[in-house]
Amino acid sequence: MPGDQQGDEPDDQYRRAARTFAAWRSDGTLRKDPKPSLYVYEQASGDLVSRGFFGRLRLEPLLPDAGVISDDRGPTPARDDRYKLLRATGVNTSPIVGTYADPTGDAGRILATTARTNPIIDLVDGGGTRHRMWSLAAEGPDAEQVARLVAIVGGGPVTLVDGRRRYDAGLRYRDERRMSRSCEEDPAFDYILTLFLEAPDGAESSLPRPLTGLLINPHEW
Repeated sequence: MPGDQQGDEPDDQYRRAARTFAAWRSDGTLRKDPKPSLYVYEQASGDLVSRGFFGRLRLEPLLPDAGVISDDRGPTPARDDRYKLLRATGVNTSPIVGTYADPTGDAGRILATTARTNPIIDLVDGGGTRHRMWSLAAEGPDAEQVARLVAIVGGGPVTLVDGRRRYDAGLRYRDERRMSRSCEEDPAFDYILTLFLEAPDGAESSLPRPLTGLLINPHEW
């Protein structure tokens, strides 16, 4: 979260974050991927390796029979910082984490196969943990793998395991934007950036209706 600086007026830190983000886009620090994609992510520390993938998740109220559920059924303490940062920048600056069930094992195989190719990001942080990332475009040679990952996650509910406040902020921002939206189709504010991880032990669950729109469209933000 952006920090306060001496002499700040209320919410100056969020406006400063928005200016920084705009500058990064202008100077090339951040660049747009030309195609809607999923992004495979691997984190390795010693012998422990975990993989998942980033995509967008359609926001909806956290109800027992919804496509997105939460282990935390109670209300979260009111906090405006996540909402104010989202409102100022118009982007998800950090993802939520959701788990999905895959009794077929296909997702794990796709991620492992992808991890044997050259990553687009490969770095080691100050704690010695290695982070790698790959892009799987929805068009072209990766289309079949992308479609399979989308189908797997869409076949059962996503369980929110981290980022409840970010999710609640996303819902609040979505509802606010819907009040002033025009005829925009499939707006970006209907979604939230998510790191999808397979549920431990391949736990199975059922979904009353399919999830849609997992692909990140770089032109939407």
